[in-house]
This record gives sequence, C-alpha cells and structure tokens, in this order.
Amino acid sequence: MAPKNMWFSLLGALALGRETAALNIQLEIEDRSISQFGTILTKSEIMARMTSEEALNRVLNRSHISEKPELVHLLAHDLADHLKSKGNATAGAISKHDHRHHHSHVVHRKDQPKGYGALSGARDMLNAMMDDAQAKLDNEVETCGTYNRETLDNLDKMRMDVASYNSAAAKARSIVLKSQGVISFTQLKIPEVEEALSQHQAQCATDKAALVAQIDVVAADLNVTASILEIIGDCDTAAQSALVQCRHCEKSGRGYVMIQSDVFQPLINKLKSAAAKSYLQTHLNQLYAENTEDEEPEQLSQEGVRHMTALMSGSSSNLRGASGASEDSEDEQDPSDPEYLASAGNASDLNISQVPDQTTPAECIPTNKCTLGSGSCTKIRDRFLYIQSGIQDMFSKLKGDLKALIDECDQVRVQKENQISDLTDQQRDAQTELAAATKDQVSSESSSNTIANEHKNLKAEYIKKMKECCDEQNDLKSEMCALEKIRGELYKMKGESVFITDCEVSDFKAGECSATCGGGFLTKTRSILVHPVNGMACPPLTEKESCNMQACPIDCVVGEWEGWSGCSAQCGGGVRERMRPVVTQMQYDGKPCEDTEETESCNSQSCNADCELADWSDWESCTQACNGGTNRRIRDVKVPAVGTGTCPDIQSEARLQFRKCNTQSCTSFYDKQGYLTCKSKIDLIIMLDGSGSVGWYGWYMTKIFANRLIEHLDAA
Repeated sequence: MAPKNMWFSLLGALALGRETAALNIQLEIEDRSISQFGTILTKSEIMARMTSEEALNRVLNRSHISEKPELVHLLAHDLADHLKSKGNATAGAISKHDHRHHHSHVVHRKDQPKGYGALSGARDMLNAMMDDAQAKLDNEVETCGTYNRETLDNLDKMRMDVASYNSAAAKARSIVLKSQGVISFTQLKIPEVEEALSQHQAQCATDKAALVAQIDVVAADLNVTASILEIIGDCDTAAQSALVQCRHCEKSGRGYVMIQSDVFQPLINKLKSAAAKSYLQTHLNQLYAENTEDEEPEQLSQEGVRHMTALMSGSSSNLRGASGASEDSEDEQDPSDPEYLASAGNASDLNISQVPDQTTPAECIPTNKCTLGSGSCTKIRDRFLYIQSGIQDMFSKLKGDLKALIDECDQVRVQKENQISDLTDQQRDAQTELAAATKDQVSSESSSNTIANEHKNLKAEYIKKMKECCDEQNDLKSEMCALEKIRGELYKMKGESVFITDCEVSDFKAGECSATCGGGFLTKTRSILVHPVNGMACPPLTEKESCNMQACPIDCVVGEWEGWSGCSAQCGGGVRERMRPVVTQMQYDGKPCEDTEETESCNSQSCNADCELADWSDWESCTQACNGGTNRRIRDVKVPAVGTGTCPDIQSEARLQFRKCNTQSCTSFYDKQGYLTCKSKIDLIIMLDGSGSVGWYGWYMTKIFANRLIEHLDAA
C-alpha cells in the first residue's frame, strides 16, 4: 500500500475525529516513513494472508483457552486431524498442540457432546471469544485515540511554547544588543563631553581673567582722567598749558601730542589701555590743529625736546631752572658730583676753585622735531571730558562683554552638564535594560531548551506508543479473524452447512461536545448494518468520551486611552502619541490586543510664517495742548514671525499711525511776560545732555535752561 493510503488508513483506524489532530500528526511525521507507527490492516487483508493452521495455532495459543477443555480437545484433535488429512498442516505443528493438551482432555472425552450439539457449543464459545476480542479492540481504539489526541495537543502546546520562548529570547537579545550599543556610545561620549566641559571651563576662566584685567586697566585709566579733571577744575586758577606735537614720535606721521606740564603729562603717562591712549591722541591732535589754524606753531628747542621726550617716557624730573639745578637737587644729590664733594667738605682747608654752573643751551636754537602750540585750559578740559566719556564707554562695554561672557560660559556649561546628565541617565537606563534583558534571554533560552527536550522525549514516547497501538489492534483483529476462520473450518470438518452472519456496525459518529473548551463530553453512536445470525453479537452502539480539553481562549482586554503627548515639532509637521495599558493579556488563542499605541500628525503648518499683528491700540493723548500736536496708536505683535517669515517694522505705517490734534493757537495761554505756564498733571522727566560734546559752556547754559523750565511749571 502506498504511504498516502497508509496514512488515511491510520487515521480511519485510530478514529481521530478531528482534522486539526490529523494535521498535527502529519506535521510531526511528515519527515519520516509512516512505517514507524505500524500499519493497521483491514479484516480482508488479514483473512487473505492467514492460513487455517495459522488460525488454529493463534486460537490454541490464546490466553485462557485452557479454561475451555472441550473446545481445546475439539480443536487440538478433531480439527487438527481434519487439517492433517487435508494436507494443510505439517505433522510437527499439529502434534505440538496435541501433545500439550492430550493428558488434560483425555478424561473428558466420554462426556463431551458429539455431532451438532458439540459443534454448536464450540461455535458459541468461539463467538464469545470474538465478542471479547471486539470489546478489547474497541477499548484499544478508544484508549489509543484519546492518547493520540491528548499527546498531540501537548506536543503542539510544547511547540508553541518553544516558539514563544524563542521569540522572547530573540526580543531580549535585540534589547541586549541595543543596550550594549547605548552603553558603548555613552562610555565614549561621556568622557568626550566631560573633556569638552573642562576645556570650556578653562577657556572661560582665561577669557574672564583677561577681561577682568582689561577692566582693571580701564578703571585705572578712568581714575587718571578723573584726577586730571579734578586738577583742572573750573580753570579759574589753573595755569595755561601749551600743547607740544612731536611728529618723529609717531610712525603715522600725524604726530604725538603732549601737554607741556610737569603735572599733567606724568598723569597722562599712567594711561595704560590702548583705547585710552588712542582717545587721548585723537582729541589732543584735534585740539592742536584747532589752536594752530590761525597762528604758526613755535618750534621747540633741543632742550625742550629732550625734556618733553623724557616726560613722555616717564623718566624726567621736573624742569630745571635757569641755573640748571633741579628743583629737587637739595633732596637728591649725587655723591660723585664734584660740586657736592666741594660743598660737603670745609672749603677753607682746600685750595680749590668753586665749580662753575652748567651751561644752558641757547633757547634760540630751533629744531623741526617738535612744535609748540598755544593751549586753552577750557578746551583741554572739554577734550578730557570727551576722553573720559570714551574710556567710560569702553569700561561699560568691557563690563557688558564680561557679563555676556559669564552668561555664555554658564549657558554652555549648563548645556554640557545637562548633556552629561542625559548621557549618564541613558547609560544607567541601558544598564538596567541590559540586566533585565540578559535575565530574560537566559530564562527564555533555558525554558526553550527544557521544553524542547521534553518535546523530544514525548515525541519518542508517542511514536513508540502509537506503534504499540497499531500492533495491538492488528493482533486483536488477527485474533478475531482466526476465530472466524476456525469456526468455519469446524463446520467444514463436520460437513454441515449453517448460515452464520456476524454483526456488522457502522463507524462511530461523534455528537456535539458539551463544552467548547475547558473539557466536556460527547456521545458517539453507531448503527447496526448487519444483524447477527449464529455469529458474533453486536458491540455497544454508544460510547462517551471526553472532548475539547484545551483551555478556553482568553481575549486581550485593554484600558482607557491616556492623554496625548506633546507634539514632536513646533512646525513643519510632527507627531504626537497616546497609549493605553493592557489589563488582561491574550492566552490560548484568544482575541489579540488592539493597538495600545496611537499616533497622529500635528503642527503641520509651515515653519516659515509671517507674524500676526494684534488690533490697533487706542489713540494716545495729544503731544501738545495747543498749536497742533499728534495722537499716536500702535499695533503690537500677537504671534511672532517664524523662520524666514517677515513682520512689519515697528515704525512702519502697518504698525504706527499718527493724526493731528489740538490745532488751536497757544496765544490765549500766554501770561503777561509772554511765557506759557503748564498746568497739566503729568509725570515729567527732564534729561540733560552732559556728554563731553556739549563742552563746559554748553553744560553751563543747559543748566540755566533747566532751571527756567522748572520755574514755569505750576508747582500746584
């Protein structure tokens, strides 16, 4: 028989009753020959292969046959002799049974029935043995069928469990690899960011120290200019100081300008910052140019040049007098000076002459290196006010730069520290995930291997058991066929013809199971196809068996949706998501979970958007009470522009409007002196320009104006 036909014969013989079980059997044995289970033969196949002597041997070797001595004697002697006479059996085969049963049956030969009565009794005993064999066969089919179904269910569950654990192990492995990647990345990135932070901190400290040093220098320069302005005062008693320009001291050829003063120039030499020196030379050159526009500058003598050069370098003492002696000569004397030696001793003890005075170079010897211009205390004071304001601006700028540097350094520091913190959190989370995933992987792999070994052992046991089932059923069928054949041979031996029909029934038909899952019962029924006549009685027509032993499916149950997360982008299209928890996990082929995560697009507007303006404000108060003023109203920005979007300028007509108001003349408001007195209740702030560009006289007149303005305000 072909393997495919053998397969369907096996299904029919085992009465599986379920297509799924048959499919599982096929999956289990599709890679092996069906012969490993054995083959269940049909009655006709067995009868065709079985000879009468084989049937006789099988019946005589049947267990409990010795309990029927009359039948044994009939078969072992009469039927055996009949078969010998027909030449259908060897003498050895028959004599073996005759010798084994001879002594036990001889004593009964006188009482044994003869003729049709003996044959009828033998027939009934053979029919009873056939009934017993049929009952055993039915029980074997039921037992093997139940074992087959349950074992296949267990094998299938094991396969599913192995697949599930393999999937869990693979998922855990992917998490392990991902976590290891994150850990490797953070282990490299954290030291890199920490080093960048350290370098940033060091650079910030260097830059801060440099700026602080510059601020200190500029602050010192401010103190210098304040000292100079304090000395100048109101120019009431200060002496006029001339300006000296030395062109050979400046590479640009513009000339280096100094003040011909032993008081001012040493203070000027204390200016250290490049900005202060630049401001000083710019304004002194401008002042020198103004003072020499209408008069020719006077050339300075060689002695004056040397003196101013010494003052510029800060190495000169005060100007020497006409005698050539220093004003501080009484305090500081050179011991090697002959004049000092002469005066130190007793002149009456020495016959020496007095040391002559040093000859002063003639002042009339001109030089073209430095020129002298007239100076004005007021103008010099105004210029130093300019210089002071410039240095003050530089000081304010440096202070602002220092604050900006500190803010920027703090901002970058916070960013780096946050980055390190985020990386550390990522590393910690990855290490936690790695530990959990490694544990899950090991656990899943162990469970997979354990269940796979159990599956292997159970499958081997299943194959062995099912082969035993096939062999046992074939043996019981062979026993029934042997009994049927011997029964026929007995009637042939007697030469009698009796109509004998064994009961034939249909295959069982399974009824509906009492439960769809979790274990139930069903009733199998079969009908009589051929009623028995002098043959084997009919077996039970109904049977009960368990069914649907598999666990009931458990559907997944999910909870309520949580709130939406924030959008991933402010513009240009982003996504937001929400989640819901799983309350009950799916089990036993239940309904799978619906989506537990949901996303949707958000902020799809363009990232390049023009600003949105608010409504116009109310008109403001008129700027003047008479002679025509203006009202103003504005539009603020409600939504700022985004990206490359545009927004009207605050001074544009789209955001700023004016209209005329209070056009009446102010003449009616003048008092007798022709002044306008203000009586409006307003908050008035008077701001006066005190910068160096105003000058001393300008500042004087500004204060007079402010006083008169306040006088004409109604104090009430």
